[in-house]
Amino acid sequence: MKRHDLFILLWTICLCCFGEPGKIVGTIGDKAVKTYRKKIPLQAEGYYIKVTPKEIVVAGRDESGLFYGKQALKTLSNTSLKGEDLFKFLKSQYKEVSPLRGDSDGAFEIRDWPSVSCRGVIEGFYGNPWSHEDRLRQFDFYGKHRLNIYVYGPKDDPYHRAHWREPYPEAEAAKLKELVEAAHRNRVQFVWAIHPGGDIKWNLQDSLAVVKKLNLMYDLGIRTFAVFFDDIGGEGARGEKQAGLMNYLTDNFVRKHKDVEPLIICPTQYNKAWSGGDYLSTLGTKMYPEVRIMWTGNSVVDMIERDDMEWINAQIKRKAFIWLNYPVNDYCQSRLLMGKTYGNGLDIADLVSGFCSNPMEYAEASKVSLYSIADYCWNMPAYDAEKSWEDALDELMPTSREAFRFFCENNVDLGKTYHGLRRDGESPEFRKVPNDVYFSRLVTEADALLADSLSQPEMLREIAPWVESMRVLGQRGLQVMAMQKALEAADTVGFIAHYRAEQRLEEKQKSIISRNYEGSVVKAKPIVSGTIVTPWVNEETLQLVKNYKKNFAYGLEFLPQQVIEDGAYFIKANGKFLTDVNASAERTGDCPVFVAEADTINPQRQLWNIELIPATGRYKITNVQDGRYLNERGTFWQDKAQNPFDADWHTFVIAKTEGGYTIQCGGRGGSGYWVTEKDRIKNDKKGTVFLIEK
Repeated sequence: MKRHDLFILLWTICLCCFGEPGKIVGTIGDKAVKTYRKKIPLQAEGYYIKVTPKEIVVAGRDESGLFYGKQALKTLSNTSLKGEDLFKFLKSQYKEVSPLRGDSDGAFEIRDWPSVSCRGVIEGFYGNPWSHEDRLRQFDFYGKHRLNIYVYGPKDDPYHRAHWREPYPEAEAAKLKELVEAAHRNRVQFVWAIHPGGDIKWNLQDSLAVVKKLNLMYDLGIRTFAVFFDDIGGEGARGEKQAGLMNYLTDNFVRKHKDVEPLIICPTQYNKAWSGGDYLSTLGTKMYPEVRIMWTGNSVVDMIERDDMEWINAQIKRKAFIWLNYPVNDYCQSRLLMGKTYGNGLDIADLVSGFCSNPMEYAEASKVSLYSIADYCWNMPAYDAEKSWEDALDELMPTSREAFRFFCENNVDLGKTYHGLRRDGESPEFRKVPNDVYFSRLVTEADALLADSLSQPEMLREIAPWVESMRVLGQRGLQVMAMQKALEAADTVGFIAHYRAEQRLEEKQKSIISRNYEGSVVKAKPIVSGTIVTPWVNEETLQLVKNYKKNFAYGLEFLPQQVIEDGAYFIKANGKFLTDVNASAERTGDCPVFVAEADTINPQRQLWNIELIPATGRYKITNVQDGRYLNERGTFWQDKAQNPFDADWHTFVIAKTEGGYTIQCGGRGGSGYWVTEKDRIKNDKKGTVFLIEK
């Protein structure tokens, strides 16, 4: 294929002058596109495009299809690809692409349609709701990227949840009306959600109150509605009552209006891990079949695969409407989730009634993932997470693309949370290049982004706290590298100077706060590369200090003092010695006990290595005799192969107190204190005072 200059000129003229000779535009019922009726996809929102040097045709199955066809043509006009590269690009973007060999060299036609009928975004996170301006920009983005539904359900909007019976104040209602109009201009359904479950009374009065509120929202131009019963308990969580209300609303509101779409419900049991009893089957059998039911997957935060859909659809007797809790970060607020969007099955389009992503409170930053959600929902079988992510970076930060890419790579994983989802690919170059090179790049790329705030002001305004944190992290890393060199050279003055500089930078980093304004619901402290680089900097600093203290005395007053210096100790309570009575490196499942007498024959059984672990800043406690560690329950491992030492679980906080020390679990092991009970270690809210002595 060759692409002629005449071709480019024709496209430019046609794009600027819709309706001029050479451009045929219309929907399937229009006379102008009658010749192409059989070419137009049967699916709703589908479109047909034909491009030759003589004419350009854009024909939609409906108005939305025509809208998306025009958007596609704009995308084509912006590409600089030629020849086979252009054709490969077309094949990667659209479902059916065919060259028109007999028409003209370089001519082609496109047939395209969505994999998922309802695809978009649910503003359903806890924290600072998006601003009015955020939402207006979102709708423009959705229109451009063929997302066609937006569910309004921010948890901190009082008129959505806490005061659901009350009408919006006039000023707030006017803003919502403006949003609805902006959404509709971009072919986006504006779904308003009400959340009555927290205090609803299952009576006619409250049923009428819901209808009244929905009618008020209808008057603002809203034509699609949802009712949320998520994150509640008690009376509001009764499945048969929820089903009854949804049927009542369908009869007394939806069917009273010819232009209102079927309702959407977010159930109380909205994921498999929280399901039980007959709740889901009650919704499935007692609720009208047109009501759509939201679902987050096997757990609250989960990616969706075919087996998941087959299970839930069988329970609810319909296709579930997916509420994907990604890239939402309201449960890991210190992290931005800027990595690739992957893990959802490419074969579930026929099993879902809709697919919505719950984003971060950072509207612009969320677009990295939402770009890919749009790609995924439009052409699911062909979705390529890597390519989509790279394309998103091209569009969202064209002037500082490589700096932004590096930033996103360092803001990928969620860390360890109670929901369990993790993301691969964070800081992939950290182990591949010298550390000082990587730390320098953290600084220089952050500087590049901070200097580019004029070209992408909204995005940079949101991510600036994380960008600044990345910059300071790089500076801290460079100081750690200098500490390493000083220690190797026995330069005590230099080591202490670099350590103190690193500590000042750490304090500076800790002082950075996102959304630090009056009235902010959440003020997060940004963490950058919280799984890879930040832990390395923290651990290496502690390890270097430990090594320095073993060999040098200069400047110790500037270094942190351990409550217990690394070494072997007796641990005593009530005059008794903690003893590994069944000492054996291979033994599993037993526990140490307190005995009255000192073991003069084999004292190692009563000696415990207490060692500060840099990764956690807490202490590991192992028996000198056999090296077995104590776990959070005060016992030895249950299975040596399956329960290796894990610093997140098996380290302790040791604190000086009157008469001795307290020992407290830390990290994922909980926060219980060691206490003595029948000569064994147990956990309680208030700890025993132990003697720890050489």
